[in-house]
Amino acid sequence: MLSPKVQLFNAVFSKSVALGYDTYDYLPGKDEETPYPFVHVAEVTSADVINNKDVINSRISQTVHVWGMANDRALFSDMVFKLEMELRRLYQLDNYYLRLLALDSNEMYDNTTMDNLLHGIIQVEYKIT
Repeated sequence: MLSPKVQLFNAVFSKSVALGYDTYDYLPGKDEETPYPFVHVAEVTSADVINNKDVINSRISQTVHVWGMANDRALFSDMVFKLEMELRRLYQLDNYYLRLLALDSNEMYDNTTMDNLLHGIIQVEYKIT
């Protein structure tokens, strides 16, 4: 059985691919010539809450980055929105049920490359049951 972290990562990655987005489990380097837009499914964190000696409840969160060209804000915003909707609908992993606790997103301009980019960060947190 895979850990809850791996199951959540795989589920989010699969949802992004199913939406037709170029999706990576790492941030492509500048030398890779990766076309924009793309999705980077990034960090997964978790925290166990032990209610008694037999019951462990966990909180788990996933970070998703979306990168797109600043001159195509409509496509970029649509990608962020569709990913948010899929994350809101996610309620079951292979071996666990999820309850959405929070979903936050931020969109900003990024000028760290030669391209004018938009960078979206989606942070979602679930309770595992």
